[in-house]
Amino acid sequence: MGLLDKVESTEKDNKKAKTVAVAKPVKSTPAPKKEKKEKKPKKEKVKKSRPVGLSSEFEIAPKLSRVICWWVNFVANFAILIAALFMSAFTGGSSGGLETTILFIIAIIAWMFNAIFLPFNTGRNLGQYTSSTRYIRGDGSKPNFLHSLSVNNLGLLSLVGFVLVFTQVGQLSNGGTTPIVMVSLGAIFMIMWIVNWQFTRNSDLNQGLFDLLFASYLVRFVPEEKATSGFRARLESMSQFGEKYAKRVEERAKTKEEKLSENESDKDSTENDEAPDN
Repeated sequence: MGLLDKVESTEKDNKKAKTVAVAKPVKSTPAPKKEKKEKKPKKEKVKKSRPVGLSSEFEIAPKLSRVICWWVNFVANFAILIAALFMSAFTGGSSGGLETTILFIIAIIAWMFNAIFLPFNTGRNLGQYTSSTRYIRGDGSKPNFLHSLSVNNLGLLSLVGFVLVFTQVGQLSNGGTTPIVMVSLGAIFMIMWIVNWQFTRNSDLNQGLFDLLFASYLVRFVPEEKATSGFRARLESMSQFGEKYAKRVEERAKTKEEKLSENESDKDSTENDEAPDN
């Protein structure tokens, strides 16, 4: 009986050891945490250096004011002229000759008013009145009249140059000096516009070719005493349209930036919630 008792006790001990071995918990390795995406650092706006000799009371005109000025001058100088050209092209001279002639006359008067009369008398054109800007020299004085004449009419000269090249390049094969002179003159007008655009594009202060030649800068203009009546007051009241448009654009840009920042913060919070704890 002693041997049987020993065998039974050893079998019981083996069963207990097996159950204990099975019951041991297996250590689970925790899932690796998701790494947070690093936010891209925002580019800091670098302030443009103030030109030497320009008084601190003047502020260089921002890009939006330049865009408003350009579009207003484009419409004032070329809208009626383009309409007259389209009308003459579609009618073909068979009908509507009087109407197109009247349109061409009105277009010339509008161009002379905005590009010659206003700059000569007030130092500003319709685009500058709308965008509250003006050209000045480093000492605050008004630039030479030749500067405004060249800047305001450079677009028209480039358009004339394109027409000259387009109409006269086919006459070069016939010989003669007239087509050569016309094509050369038109090419010079077009190249001048391209060179001026390249200067403006590569300049920190958006100075074109003629701005550099005459040492002129387009700055914000805030008159000390606004005219309350007369033709000058009507011109200065045009700045309200430009200011309202600029405010709308700034508000849209601000709301867009706020939405982007909110989306980034929401993404970060969701990633933190999805990450498992230790």
